[in-house]
Amino acid sequence: MESGGSASGSVRGAGREKKKGKNTDEPSVAAVAGEPGGSGGGKPRKFNLKRVMADELERFTSMRIKKEKEKPNTTYRNSSTSYSDISGSGQTLQDISDEDVLVLFEQMLVDMNLNEEKQQPLREKDINIKREMVSQYLHTSKAGMSQKESSKSPIMYIQELKSGVKDAQLLGCLESLRVSLNNNPVSWVQNFGAEGLNCLLDILKGLHDEKDEFSGSYDYRIEHEIIRCLKAFMNNKFGIKTMLETDDGILLLAKAVDPKVPTMMIDAIKLLSALCILPQPVDMHEQVLGALTERAEMDEVERFKPIVDGLKSGTSVALKVACLQLINALIIPSDELDFRVHIRSELMRSGLQHILKELHAQDNEELKLQLQVFEEYGEEDSAELRGRLEDIRIEMDDFNEIFQILLNTVKDSKAEQHFLSILQHFLLIRNDYEARPQYFKLIDECISQIVLFRNGADPDFKRKHFDFNVEALIDNLIDQTKVAKSEAKTLELEKKLESELTARHELQVEMKKKESDFEEKIQNLLQEKETVAAEKQRITSEKQNLQINSSLLSDEIALLTKELEDLKKKMEHVISSTAFPSPTGTESHQPPSSLYSQTVSPPPALP
Repeated sequence: MESGGSASGSVRGAGREKKKGKNTDEPSVAAVAGEPGGSGGGKPRKFNLKRVMADELERFTSMRIKKEKEKPNTTYRNSSTSYSDISGSGQTLQDISDEDVLVLFEQMLVDMNLNEEKQQPLREKDINIKREMVSQYLHTSKAGMSQKESSKSPIMYIQELKSGVKDAQLLGCLESLRVSLNNNPVSWVQNFGAEGLNCLLDILKGLHDEKDEFSGSYDYRIEHEIIRCLKAFMNNKFGIKTMLETDDGILLLAKAVDPKVPTMMIDAIKLLSALCILPQPVDMHEQVLGALTERAEMDEVERFKPIVDGLKSGTSVALKVACLQLINALIIPSDELDFRVHIRSELMRSGLQHILKELHAQDNEELKLQLQVFEEYGEEDSAELRGRLEDIRIEMDDFNEIFQILLNTVKDSKAEQHFLSILQHFLLIRNDYEARPQYFKLIDECISQIVLFRNGADPDFKRKHFDFNVEALIDNLIDQTKVAKSEAKTLELEKKLESELTARHELQVEMKKKESDFEEKIQNLLQEKETVAAEKQRITSEKQNLQINSSLLSDEIALLTKELEDLKKKMEHVISSTAFPSPTGTESHQPPSSLYSQTVSPPPALP
């Protein structure tokens, strides 16, 4: 496929050109904003990516990474040491050579986090003025350091992050770290350095790994605070360079693009947008796109789904603006027409096509500006595609050659059968001298509108309905009565389809309800079964206990019966032995009634 480089230069104009012959930093503010004072003196672009970004990103992206041809400064940690050496030893700047003053002056500019636009006028000052500026800065820095002696140093933050603190303690540490990163000079950030950045990224990675298992009440708050710390850390050249040198820093930012946490998603998207438009290293937008792709593969979703979800109704306007900023930042920096059309088409297929109308209804200037940028760049791409078509018409006018190219293009692919079907349909065109040209004219217009879609993207292939703008041709070529009948039939079929879909949905709901009822009944039966089994076990246990008690009672009854028999025998023996003769010698006296009563008393009642 063509790269579109030559056509791009003619159609898109200066807006698509690569920056050539420029210094290591970006153009001045006037040039970036498209003001008359910009470089080149030519007509400014209608839109500039930097101009449509938020003020926050303006400051962020004004920090550049120097190219290798620039004069390297001394190491960051040594630069802060040189300041302390001068102030600590009591040595005055009057005793220092001009060369050393210039070195300190450059260190001062770096520590003040000034962009190239503000640094250049200061570099043009006289050496005496520079000496005085360095002296004042040293004095101010010394006073500021004395006020902050009680605050935490970068090493203390690093040690605390490595200590494994959790939840509220970790959140408090991160909030304090963010304030320090924002309020301290660049030298403080340099001392925090790659070691501190890796601590933040390790914690962030751990939070992402734990999300699949469980999420604590502090996890999202901690994750958002880390993103805010990264935002403060990257607000200078050193921070950007250090972040880009990490293995998975951009990927972790891409994982933070989560519509469930819109405030965190806004900060993460702003960082990714700013990275996309960095001039160095080149093609940063492709690295960001690669991170979004890798994250989507892990989650098994479309790579632009989180961004499109952030644009749907129900989300905040700020999130919508940020998502559109990222979309523009991914598409616009590329010099390849095919790449831009591909990304724009993928976004449309992911659902952006159906959301644009809702976004236009929003009454917000920033949102409208981002939409305008997106659509006008799309129209420019569409114009460039049309320019390609004109080139094809001029350069390729041989029927056999064009047919052979098309055949080779679709051969042994899924498109081959469709191409054959198109040719077969051409054979069905009525062989009429007047009608045949009209058929081909209408087909030509339809194909042109399909392949040269007006917004610079592929059509939405998921839709069964495609809007053609061929009313003028239809008025001359087709009978209006047939059109009305076709529309009525189409409307009827659409109603039937809608009715069938509604009935299907109702049946699905009813089926789910019955499934739920069956599952509930099964659960109840299982519970009843468990209850019966437990009751059966209890009765069996009671039966065993009763049998044991019955056996014990039988033994006790037998024992008592035996004792009763023995007692009766003893009583009979006592009665017979105590009998004596009467005075007449014929009768014997009865034993005392009390003794007799004892012999006939019943045994004690059985328990």
